[in-house]
Amino acid sequence: MLRVRALVCGALACLLLVPLMALIPAARASSPPSPSQDPFYTYSGKRPLKTIRPGTVLKQRAVQLAFGAGNSTPIQAEQLLYRTTGQLGQPTVTVTTVLEPTPAPVVPNIIGYMSFYDGLGSRCDPSYTLAGGDPGDSTYAQEAQEEQLLISYYLGQGDIVTIPDFEGTHLDWMTGHESGFGALDAIRATENYLGTGPAAKVGMSGYSGGSVATDWASELAPAYAPELNLVGIAEGGIPANYFDHFAYIDGTSQYSAAIPGELVGLSRAYGIDLMQYL
Repeated sequence: MLRVRALVCGALACLLLVPLMALIPAARASSPPSPSQDPFYTYSGKRPLKTIRPGTVLKQRAVQLAFGAGNSTPIQAEQLLYRTTGQLGQPTVTVTTVLEPTPAPVVPNIIGYMSFYDGLGSRCDPSYTLAGGDPGDSTYAQEAQEEQLLISYYLGQGDIVTIPDFEGTHLDWMTGHESGFGALDAIRATENYLGTGPAAKVGMSGYSGGSVATDWASELAPAYAPELNLVGIAEGGIPANYFDHFAYIDGTSQYSAAIPGELVGLSRAYGIDLMQYL
């Protein structure tokens, strides 16, 4: 267990399908292909995935983002497809987006930023919306701008920020182990890409869906990724007990729709056919 832990319960709301609309690159004529249609998100190597160490970078590509008023400040970023571990311990892959400040520090701090996306479709993946993908809903622009401010703060401090698609390629929303593994392996992949090794101090931050990944990562780190120099955690809006969580939001006009969505995400991860219960 980490000694340093800050529990942040702030102004950000618990959201369904939250996009990062404010981080869309300027001057993009059309959205990139959705992750479900993009071969970058699929491992196609000959070596069996189970023989590859978690956190290994399998593919990488450069993308350009833009922060600030009018999306006028370009930021170079790299997307990494990396090996990670699924909810049931199976080898799998997902993507993280690595943002580097300019100039990059000699010995950088790394922030694992867990987006508060709560999605069941690949158009909600942070890697997609960060690269200019259109999630099909602009309702949450204000909340996305708040998230942009959080990421911009870390970059302004000279930190490198890695933002994983911690739900995995099948969007297994609310799965604890898979989200935690994905978060930790994103940091491993980022360190492998940067070549920093254990010298880099690592912090993690997450709210709402991102808090699931952050909290589980902090609990799993000592056994799963003991080599990471994890020095601090900030999390908020975490559903600590799903039974209590469901009871709390059941019947509410704004959040009750999350219940079937969360059940779908969990059923995907555990291979459960929910139709037999309907």
